Amino acid sequence: MLKKVVGTIGICAIALTTSLAISKKADAKTYATGDIAVNAIRLDTYTGSTKPRRAYFEVPDSNTAVSAYGDRMTLSDVHIARMIALTHNYHCTSIYTRGVENVMIWNYAADSGRLSKGQVRLRCSVVEWAVKTYGLGRKVPMAIKVSNSPADVLTIPVLDIQGERETKSFIKFVRSLKPKS
Repeated sequence: MLKKVVGTIGICAIALTTSLAISKKADAKTYATGDIAVNAIRLDTYTGSTKPRRAYFEVPDSNTAVSAYGDRMTLSDVHIARMIALTHNYHCTSIYTRGVENVMIWNYAADSGRLSKGQVRLRCSVVEWAVKTYGLGRKVPMAIKVSNSPADVLTIPVLDIQGERETKSFIKFVRSLKPKS
């Protein structure tokens, strides 16, 4: 009987160790281009005022500091790049915002909304600088919900960050935009 209990405990310990190793591998995975998972993107309706527009960006990943695309950029860097592209597309290029320094405030959440990553404040002047510096490239489908309307899947051009020099420059730029609690 004692041998049976010890054997069962040993099997459970091996299963637990294997399970932990698999979950660590899953946390350390890298994403192929276009494979960035996003749970929700929501934008408040633009009121035409000079008040900041609010938005919400939620991802399933609990660890956003892992490598994206297998290089120096992290998932968090890519998420902020997407926020910049969305802010450019949905806020800064509006006929109502031309000539006005508008701001979009993104509430950034990871781990399917359980982990707040803080707020990313994006001024249109900064967004437009990033778009001019890095350019817009391929279009990526994103499900976007504006206020209470159903989510629509739209293709949005994303920043075209290419090469080691641009990657280093973008990472330095993103660090200056660190989300604030």
